[in-house]
Amino acid sequence: MSRAATAVVPRERLIERALALIVEDEIAPPSPAANSARLALDQWRTRSPEHAAAVREARERWNALGGMADDLRAHFDEPVPAPAPRNPSRRKMLLSVAGLLGAGVVAGRGVQWYWQQPVFQATYRTPNARMLKVTLADAADASAGSRLDLAPQSAVDVTLYRRRRMIDMARGEVRFDVAPDADRPFVVRTREAIIEVVGTAFTVRDRGGPITVGVEHGHVRVQVLRHAGTERSGEVVDLRAGDMLEVRDGHADPVRQADTAALSAWRDGWLVFDNTPLGDALAAVNSYRSAPIVGADARIDAMRLSGRFRTNDSAGLLDALPAILPLVAVARPDGSVRLQAR
Repeated sequence: MSRAATAVVPRERLIERALALIVEDEIAPPSPAANSARLALDQWRTRSPEHAAAVREARERWNALGGMADDLRAHFDEPVPAPAPRNPSRRKMLLSVAGLLGAGVVAGRGVQWYWQQPVFQATYRTPNARMLKVTLADAADASAGSRLDLAPQSAVDVTLYRRRRMIDMARGEVRFDVAPDADRPFVVRTREAIIEVVGTAFTVRDRGGPITVGVEHGHVRVQVLRHAGTERSGEVVDLRAGDMLEVRDGHADPVRQADTAALSAWRDGWLVFDNTPLGDALAAVNSYRSAPIVGADARIDAMRLSGRFRTNDSAGLLDALPAILPLVAVARPDGSVRLQAR
């Protein structure tokens, strides 16, 4: 009388041991060590039905992560002269990967961990009177990637993931020309709003007042933050070519049509202001000066300025201001200038 076959359920520690051998075999470049790992795995699986079941389960978990082997293999490309002793740090990483895939987390946290690992990170900062051009390696094909132009006194952190591209903008003015990639949204996070695009050119300005977003071409979606730097509100605004938006104190102003390319005219040596709060305009002007121009009070900072001025000619701006606004410029011994009401 035959007995029904009983499924063998391997213990988790055996699965992790099998994973360690599989990981070493899969991610190591061709070498005696890799061949040894493959042989060890073959011998290990024949010890018992439970060992064989552990190898099958481990192989399923490893295969579930798809291309992870290629990314991990980069950590092991340095040649190890034979018969060099086993590298302790290499062994430690192998075990940590096996541990990650063990305990049944591959279908959840393991896969999540893989997609959440950044493939590129960088911080870009510009000092006074200096601009910076950056091209990212984020294009979907072999073409040039997204281009960032940073105005003086600007700061961004760039993090590229396998499924998204994140820019954290701390301050300043940045023009983004985004390489299209529908599978990897491009997101810019600011104090007051989150801007998401697929492929477009737009400029974001944050000089301490409202966040200004101007779209030259394409389509961006602005999600307003309820409180600066915190959760999103229900307010979502879609912008297209020629649209300009200001976000302040958790609310978006009405969208207006404007010369949005002028928002990044500093790339050609010009500062263009269109009904801009004077405090914001001065912050942009001061990014080209060694000593600042400051308003005497909040009322002066709230005055609106329109005009076109050379980035390297703040003296010309100071000469023109009294004819544009009811102000007088008072020079200080340290080179700074104080604007007072007439």
